[in-house]
Amino acid sequence: MRVSPARPLKFSPNFADSSFISMFALPQPALTARGRRRLQQAHEDGFLDATCCDNAAIVKAHGLWCWRLKIPMVWVERRSRYSRYGRIHLDMFTTPNLLNSSGRAAMQALGAAKVSAHDAHWDLVPRGNLAAIGRATLRAALRTGNCAMNRGQPLGIDIHPRRPLQLVTRKAASA
Repeated sequence: MRVSPARPLKFSPNFADSSFISMFALPQPALTARGRRRLQQAHEDGFLDATCCDNAAIVKAHGLWCWRLKIPMVWVERRSRYSRYGRIHLDMFTTPNLLNSSGRAAMQALGAAKVSAHDAHWDLVPRGNLAAIGRATLRAALRTGNCAMNRGQPLGIDIHPRRPLQLVTRKAASA
């Protein structure tokens, strides 16, 4: 009977090990090859070009990636299938920050936009300008002076009761 030699212990994970890679991989919905390519291009550029027909899955996958990296989510899309115009969306919900007044002014300077502290939307953007404005939107959202930490308002929990706690015997409570 042959005894195989014991395998040595691995102290650091091998990067070619598929279990190690899958531990850090994002759960991605079933995307087509074009969708995967658009997502890869979005990871390189920082904003998503979602001008394809069914863009809900790719926008969701890009949102998960932005949330994990804690960067603002910027994506562009067409108004309709054959439209010459598109929309640009900025969501700050993937970050712990929000746009302050200078950030909102910077977004308004990029064009006619509906801007709030948490998001911005551009509508009727010519299709040729979508990538340039999307890139400028991401840069303006990441600029240090344009965002501030989103400090939530503390809840109004009163930890000091207005009347003192009175202990009641079990017999008096059941009566």
